[in-house]
Amino acid sequence: GFIHYILNRCLFNSSDLKDIENIYSYYYNKEEFLRFSSSSGKFVGYTEIGVKTAELANNDPEKMSRRRAEKETICKPNIDGDYSTILTK
Repeated sequence: GFIHYILNRCLFNSSDLKDIENIYSYYYNKEEFLRFSSSSGKFVGYTEIGVKTAELANNDPEKMSRRRAEKETICKPNIDGDYSTILTK
């Protein structure tokens, strides 16, 4: 069968927002074809369809705004929780 999934990761080495990277990856049949990284602030395609999709996504202000905000709205609150309950003990 065909499998499509999205993986959203928050990589961090402190709870400071500047030390957090949000990576939003799109997969099809176990192959990553598209990625948004908060470090670069844009989508990058790794296959032919991924490159085309990245171009469309990078020109969509609403989609770009939503992805860029996830570092602060999703990663930061979760990382703060990790730091306060686990990593500082």
